[in-house]
Amino acid sequence: MREELVEAVLRVVEEIPEGRAATYGMIARAVGTGPRVVGRIMHDWGGGVPWWRVVNVHGTFPTTIRGEGFSEWEKEGMPHDLERGKLHLKQCVVEQEWLDSVARTVLENLQNAAELSG
Repeated sequence: MREELVEAVLRVVEEIPEGRAATYGMIARAVGTGPRVVGRIMHDWGGGVPWWRVVNVHGTFPTTIRGEGFSEWEKEGMPHDLERGKLHLKQCVVEQEWLDSVARTVLENLQNAAELSG
């Protein structure tokens, strides 16, 4: 996995405001990759960012992390259906345009840092 892509995804996730969410696909579109790649990055390296703000298109997590994610949704007041284990995305999803703008800034910053160091 390209280090720049991993860093870009994690930085974009860090920018998602408290109480808001994005899908793997939205983040993928914003950084120029696929949703499965974003999912893999979140699985392998996402523990240090607010991973509970990233869900699939149905508003759910992989079953292995659902319990932890629900408690984070509760803390942030994110609207969800605990019985179904899903976030009410329509009520808390960020706008794709906003996410695209965040990703552009993140990617530009990473490119500038790489140019300065290399």
